[in-house]
Amino acid sequence: MRFSKTSTLLFVLLLIIGSIVTSHVQTVRAEFRRSDLETRYRQRQEDLRLYEEQFERLTEENRQLLQRQEDAIADLLQREGQEGILEELRFTRMLAGFTQVSGEGVRITLNDKPDYDIFLDTEDSIVHDGDIRHVLDLLRNAGAAAFSVNQQRIVNSSYIYCIGPTILCNQQRLTPPYVIEARGNPEALAAAIHQDPTLSIRAMPGIDLIVIVEQLEEVVIPPFADANNLEPFINRLEVVR
Repeated sequence: MRFSKTSTLLFVLLLIIGSIVTSHVQTVRAEFRRSDLETRYRQRQEDLRLYEEQFERLTEENRQLLQRQEDAIADLLQREGQEGILEELRFTRMLAGFTQVSGEGVRITLNDKPDYDIFLDTEDSIVHDGDIRHVLDLLRNAGAAAFSVNQQRIVNSSYIYCIGPTILCNQQRLTPPYVIEARGNPEALAAAIHQDPTLSIRAMPGIDLIVIVEQLEEVVIPPFADANNLEPFINRLEVVR
């Protein structure tokens, strides 16, 4: 009987020790997985930062190359005495959105409701592609001469539509906040946004879409980034006889 009690106590003791060891191993594994996940997350953040720096560097290099190309064409036309063609070319490029323009205007910032909850909040609380197009239409009707969205120049061939949580514009994926800049009369452009009933409703408490309007003495609208690569934007060329 004494041996039986001893065996039972030993069994219970080993069971407790085994449970403690198992719990400890599971805790260590969980901590390791959490640590590994945090490490990978930090690495992805660093990768993203490096990609963003590379993108900015390549964008600047592309801008400089395009400027050198434009200067070379201008120099050639001037040396050949074709100043009239040069002026016509510059005017056409300006109308097409292929050159940078600056002057007074507005900056409109659209952003999702802070701490948006997909289960509690309505879809009206986040920015959609239609919202950006709506703002551009308001600005255009109010006399804006040039536009950009997150530094993407908007031209006739531009398109704006949702792809999952991002918005595609000129082959670039954009994420909020969406900063729309427009060249034109600041007061008229700002009034068009402030007086729009749709945006007013979307900004009301409970929906809380962020709509910020700034009147600026100078906005800089960059040139269309793909001015020398229009093939993706052209579906078909037709000749009318």
